[in-house]
Amino acid sequence: MSLQLLDAVQHALKGDAELMELLELDSSSPSEEVVKRLTKGMEPEITVSHETVPHICQYVMPGRFSPNQLVFEGKFCLDFYAGTGYAAKLLFERAFRILHDKRITMPGWATYLCILTYDADFATGIQGVKGYKAIFDVDYLRMN
Repeated sequence: MSLQLLDAVQHALKGDAELMELLELDSSSPSEEVVKRLTKGMEPEITVSHETVPHICQYVMPGRFSPNQLVFEGKFCLDFYAGTGYAAKLLFERAFRILHDKRITMPGWATYLCILTYDADFATGIQGVKGYKAIFDVDYLRMN
């Protein structure tokens, strides 16, 4: 279930030209370049440094089944890495506009409304790299 959620989130993010531009990508960028900027998981496939940002990590956080066992109350997190705090915040603000108060969809799969529940900057411990975190709540139907 969580892999489908991450696929749908990445589908939504990649579909936005403005966010792709902030990530120094475009719709024709090869998959190898996209993976260097968008990671499914807490740990990037690359070493994050001032030379490899901007970057977004997307991962699932603990959720639970609702009283209706067919609905899963999920959470996912986006960690934004950039060279400055301002640039990281710009990535967050664009992702917020793409995801907040919207249904996340991809062919054959959809969620209920996605809602931002938390956002704040965070220390990366990496010289020349700043971070910003966003956590979203999203409910979706359980797949058997």
